[in-house]
Amino acid sequence: MDGIYAVAALAMRYWFLAAAAIVLLGVTGISIKEYSEKRFVLGIAKSSIGYLHVISGPEDIIDKNIQLMLENTIGRAKNVDIMLHDPSVSKAHSQVYMADGGVFINRLGRGEVVVNGIKVNSVAEVFDEDIVCFGNVVMRLHLKEVD
Repeated sequence: MDGIYAVAALAMRYWFLAAAAIVLLGVTGISIKEYSEKRFVLGIAKSSIGYLHVISGPEDIIDKNIQLMLENTIGRAKNVDIMLHDPSVSKAHSQVYMADGGVFINRLGRGEVVVNGIKVNSVAEVFDEDIVCFGNVVMRLHLKEVD
């Protein structure tokens, strides 16, 4: 019986160390997870070439910013990089990509692509602050400055 009392007394004396160890392990685990997520987000931000700001189109995306990576397929299908839920947008409507130090847009599907009021038939170079229309969805292009 004395052994049980000795163990109980020992547990009561050092319970705070066990609690502190559990809290410390939990905080460390959360910190490592947050650090990993932050590195992932920063990696995406570094590979971004800019964003598209939605001026008009479907209500759920109006006034939203859509991140642009080095190569982006835009359309209505589920397998595109940027999905626009608008009947005027083709399943695979267009691509926005960086090549040779510039940013280009091309038309993939039968849908209409317009840059600053000029219809794109194949490929066109685009610049910061250009207005781009994918069917009835109107966006302003914002490009990151290249160092």
